[in-house]
Formats: sequence, structure tokens, C-alpha cells
Amino acid sequence: MSSGFHYQSIVWVALAVMTLIVLVRTLWVYRGSANWPVVEGTITGLDVQQIRDADGRYSCATFIYEFQDCEGCQKSGTWHKNFSTDEAAKDFAGRELPIGKQVIVRFNPKNSAINDLELDAFTYTDDRPTSLNL
Repeated sequence: MSSGFHYQSIVWVALAVMTLIVLVRTLWVYRGSANWPVVEGTITGLDVQQIRDADGRYSCATFIYEFQDCEGCQKSGTWHKNFSTDEAAKDFAGRELPIGKQVIVRFNPKNSAINDLELDAFTYTDDRPTSLNL
């Protein structure tokens, strides 16, 4: 058995373990989230930043939203989506999540800092049909 094979095996096992840890943590944090309260919120800001990594450059759009928790306290949260360019991010924001748009927010009633937008699949995939004519 070559040392290259052994090294690759260790790398794959390490990646699998890290993926499992992230998955378990996500499930733990969002356990029971289907029963969390859902309230209306509003998109209040957009921050687009260029990110440079080993694969090149991309733009990360951070959407800021505000909502009221069960006690009526004003809270905020963020949602991120990556794009190939700043222009693509701004086009998406203007079309799907412009500032002032009403959105649906689901939050943990025990800790409203744990929250997320309830978005349809088209918003996540940027694949909304422009026409229903087939």
C-alpha cells in the first residue's frame, strides 16, 4: 500500500467526519424548527462583498431583515447567497428580495437570534420561470 493512498484515505475520512459534525450541529440547532413561530419581516439592507478563495472570486450577498419576536421586540437576521458577480447579486436582490419587501421569518421562541427566512425554492435556486408558456 502506497503512502499516497493512505494520505488520501485520511483526508477523505477527515472530510466525512467534518461534514457529519456540521450536519449534526445543524440538526441540533434547528431541531423542532418546523414548530417555531412564523412572523412577517422586512428586508432592510443588502451588503455585497467580493470574496477571493482558492477557486477564484465570487460575490456574497448578505440580506438583512428585521422582525418582531413573540414579546414584540425588534430583532434582525441575515441570509446569504453567492453569485458570480456583483451585478448578478444586485439583479437578484432587485428582483427577489428588494429592500422593503415583506418576507416570512421563522425563529426559535427560546432564542430569537436563531432564525431564518422562509423562502420558496425559486428564490434559493434563482430559477423562477419568466413565463408559464411551454
